[in-house]
Amino acid sequence: MPKLYIIGLGVYPDYLSLRGIEVLRKVSKIFVELYTSPIPYDTLKNILEKYVKDIHEKLEILTRKDIEDEDCRKIIRELEKGEDVALLVPGDPMFATTHSIVRIIVKKRGFESEVIHGVSILNAVISLLGLSPYRFGPVATIVYPRLNVLPERAYDVTLENLKRSLHTLLLLDIRDDGGFMTASEAIEILRVLEGKRREGVFIDDRVIIVLERVGFPDQKVHILTLGEAREISYGEPPHSIVVPGRLNPVEQDLLHVEFGADYEILQKAGLLL
Repeated sequence: MPKLYIIGLGVYPDYLSLRGIEVLRKVSKIFVELYTSPIPYDTLKNILEKYVKDIHEKLEILTRKDIEDEDCRKIIRELEKGEDVALLVPGDPMFATTHSIVRIIVKKRGFESEVIHGVSILNAVISLLGLSPYRFGPVATIVYPRLNVLPERAYDVTLENLKRSLHTLLLLDIRDDGGFMTASEAIEILRVLEGKRREGVFIDDRVIIVLERVGFPDQKVHILTLGEAREISYGEPPHSIVVPGRLNPVEQDLLHVEFGADYEILQKAGLLL
């Protein structure tokens, strides 16, 4: 039975696993989607060229339309030829709902799929910052207004996490044209939400952690107040934001030693246990 392998690239192409490389060598076709995160395509090709023969003949980019609007037609067509196929996706395959839909479509058409995991933004951020995974609450996404409506879930989730002294990972939206939200845009949206809700979540004195391009060679970490974050000029996406809750001694020391977090600012914000 032909099989679809859904392979996580991790947060950057050189995070691709040995298991993933083994599969890529044996499949007849390799699709890649890059619309859920801005993985650099040229870098990906250069890495794959080292391990996979005839990569240029095998590799094809799939758009969001190919997957979500056309029911994975190109993938199904290859499977119907009796060939194993791979789909490369940024991060960990099952972190995005769209890849769950792929598995459902493939199964309904009578084919099997297998997931080969990669490093997701969730575990990459937690590991990079050294924050305890047990002290993170639910994740939320800061989204653009659509149809004149600005969703407030990011505010609600952060508010509830802070009440429980938990950290919050905030992911950033994708524009309808395929572009990626920047940290500057996200911060302004959070300020708009605060102006509407006025519950003290995203005030200027709130300490946040802005992460640029986690896993990329030029990744950066900024630990500062929301007011200060408005003044920073950030690089190219992807970006994400962490709103820390109360910090245990190990967490606060690592943020200070590794990233220069100011104890006084953390203390003033009420984050030190």
